[in-house]
Amino acid sequence: MRSPHGNPSENLRGSRPVAQGRRMFTLLKTAWRFVIENNTPVIWRALISRDAHPLLQFFKYGMCGVAATVIHQGLFFALAYSFLPAGDGMIVDGKPITNELRYWNGIINNTIAFLPALVFSYWLNARFVFTPGRHKPVMEFALFALVASIGNTAGLIGGPKLIDWFGVPTWVSQLTFIFTSFLVNFLCRKFVIFKS
Repeated sequence: MRSPHGNPSENLRGSRPVAQGRRMFTLLKTAWRFVIENNTPVIWRALISRDAHPLLQFFKYGMCGVAATVIHQGLFFALAYSFLPAGDGMIVDGKPITNELRYWNGIINNTIAFLPALVFSYWLNARFVFTPGRHKPVMEFALFALVASIGNTAGLIGGPKLIDWFGVPTWVSQLTFIFTSFLVNFLCRKFVIFKS
């Protein structure tokens, strides 16, 4: 089958993945070249600039995500080991904590930790990663919160269900929560909320 672009050697089924692979390789090569050809101050300016190479933008998003995750997880575990027990092997009312109590308290603790992490994450992303302005500020934050809520809900369903179904440790549940939220949030923030 011929390609619509007139190149008979390209198979339509195989051309898209190959082209995407070439683009990814080109992006990686360009990013690597930028790092080796520039000094630290130039790289630092690129890091704090909103107009950055896509891989650098993804890296910055990841760093902002790590900072917001530290806040979220710090609050989660502070609550889990103080007010609303959700830790593995804890003793509650003289008995080992049940998976059901870890499940429900984990959901409550994650919900409480969500708001401070959300506000911090919005500030970091608007300041260092994405270009605000596609929407009015209030709408932008509302969309940011909606997307984060979707990611948070996906994480709340995925992580605690692992406790419920398989009795996995709390930290495995939280890693699932983080991974699920990260993917949903990046894609929606990049293509729906911010300009770029």
